[in-house]
Amino acid sequence: MCSSTIKVRFLIDREQNRVVFAEAGSDFVDVLFSFLTLPLGRIVRLLNKQSCLGSLDSIYDSVERLDIKHLKTEACRDMLLNPRNAAAIQCEDLKIKGIHELDPRSFYTCSQDDCLIRSTCYYTFSIKCVCHRCGKPMDSAWHWKSKISGEGGIFVRDKDNFMITDDLRVIPTSLVKGLSLFKEMQIKEASLLEERVLDFGTNEALNLLGKSLVSKNALTLVCFPDAPVQENDGFSLPIKEEIIVIEEEDEINLKLILNKENNNILYAEVGEDFINLLFSFLTFPLGSIFGLFSDSISLGGCIKNLHSSAENMGLERFKSEICRNLLVNPKLSSFYGCNKNQILQLEEIASEKRIVRKGCLKCYFDNGYRPVESAPCEHGIEQAEFIEWNPKCAKKMADAGELANFVVGSRTYMVSDNLRVSPLSIISAVGSGMNLSTCDMVGKEVSIDNVRARSLLGAMLISKTVLTDVFSSKPTRKRKRL
Repeated sequence: MCSSTIKVRFLIDREQNRVVFAEAGSDFVDVLFSFLTLPLGRIVRLLNKQSCLGSLDSIYDSVERLDIKHLKTEACRDMLLNPRNAAAIQCEDLKIKGIHELDPRSFYTCSQDDCLIRSTCYYTFSIKCVCHRCGKPMDSAWHWKSKISGEGGIFVRDKDNFMITDDLRVIPTSLVKGLSLFKEMQIKEASLLEERVLDFGTNEALNLLGKSLVSKNALTLVCFPDAPVQENDGFSLPIKEEIIVIEEEDEINLKLILNKENNNILYAEVGEDFINLLFSFLTFPLGSIFGLFSDSISLGGCIKNLHSSAENMGLERFKSEICRNLLVNPKLSSFYGCNKNQILQLEEIASEKRIVRKGCLKCYFDNGYRPVESAPCEHGIEQAEFIEWNPKCAKKMADAGELANFVVGSRTYMVSDNLRVSPLSIISAVGSGMNLSTCDMVGKEVSIDNVRARSLLGAMLISKTVLTDVFSSKPTRKRKRL
């Protein structure tokens, strides 16, 4: 699908080659705010595993490399590497395409007639699902016809104009606020300012997304690619406390291998519950991170300013309260929740059930998405339920806790300090370049509760020595960008 472009007006400081601010309407601001709805795995995919978000790319790469036998279903890999956006339908009408799903209304069913001429049938948004009845791929593509009600705008009202600062604060256009920005940036001579109009398409939007994760001057870097990157002074690791070994059923246990000389963690030996927690981070919407940590985490860039802008802007600027909540408190897509222990769980959107009032699904589809004139249909079905299928499930009957997981049980894995995951192998561990005497290594058992899980998530986004930062007894310090 071809991308449309949006014309954005920039006010440029010619003397310092920097953006003072941009002016744009709702089309552009909707695109910016939509960044908050993107799952982290989708961001890694869009940026070709160059997100620069701590060890997130390592987790993504681990999922790509992991043998399919370790995953509950083939669809689980697809769910992690290209997670569905819970706001995909809302983002369908964004002016710039290619950032979100191109066809979010597409769904798949089994192609076998015998599986469609029943009173209960299933659909999925993952083409990798297998029909639990016949065992064949659910690869027959269909498309919802209904549209979201309402006119104008996606998230914000389409009649409003906004100023966007270099560090992505979104402010309703105001002369007073404009003058305040001049003062903030110490601009005294208007003669040094000039207007520049740029066409923003998919490439520019993706460039801006990437810059917003690593720099405080994202707009300047888009307009002046050779400009120096302005970074935050450092990264604060959230929630750091002494390690306490606790044995409780609702916690995740793991064994650490440390270098006793410097207390750095070399590897962790873990079970599937820890891997499920780690992999589930790929499904978290970007905006949910700021909801979990409030002001206690900095990602180094300026993307948090988008979340703060949506959170603090008056409700009258948004199309609805629902639209605002999609940005400030984004949810997981249906069936993307993970970890039966519920240690760190975001709320899912409810899966959608549809009812065909007359006849079976086959007759409904064959009749152009319309029920037959009278029931029962030619296959003897009075009405049919159409239910979303859980892609993690390969069969109809399964334990509810098992359905919540991405990887199979009863397996042991090793996780490196930068969260690279692989099946447990002593040979691989020894051959990975430790260059240590076995006398320098020591084991330690720890547990993860809700507090420690949040700390793990936060460190994952800003560090390449995650296990050491979270579980080592060394004092917390601010970390410079790697």
